[in-house]
Amino acid sequence: MMRCAISFGLLAMVLAGPALANGKADVASCKAMQATLAPREAEISELTEQREAAALRAEEAGIAWEDAEIHRLVSVAHAATADRELAAYDAAKKKFARDELALRSAVLQFNTDVAVYNARCSPKE
Repeated sequence: MMRCAISFGLLAMVLAGPALANGKADVASCKAMQATLAPREAEISELTEQREAAALRAEEAGIAWEDAEIHRLVSVAHAATADRELAAYDAAKKKFARDELALRSAVLQFNTDVAVYNARCSPKE
């Protein structure tokens, strides 16, 4: 625990160091930008887990639909079951697509923010 705190402190000093040469106003803005990066990384991690779970559910729903589809012509009840499984599969695919889009959007925004941070707060040679 203590090592983690020390590591974060050293990281903060290393990242804020280049901004010190830019002036006090830049130091404050660089620290503010830096403070937003860690929560964004946590959000990306959470969105990744959600996307992976949605992918697994979509795959399982697809397998269930394929299993039901094989028996579609056996009876009307089997056809209804296949239709329900197809609807569940389509819903799972849509959820996966939404989660994928949310993750991509968050990663794109994070990368943009990091680029802005690096351009503004890194030492200029």
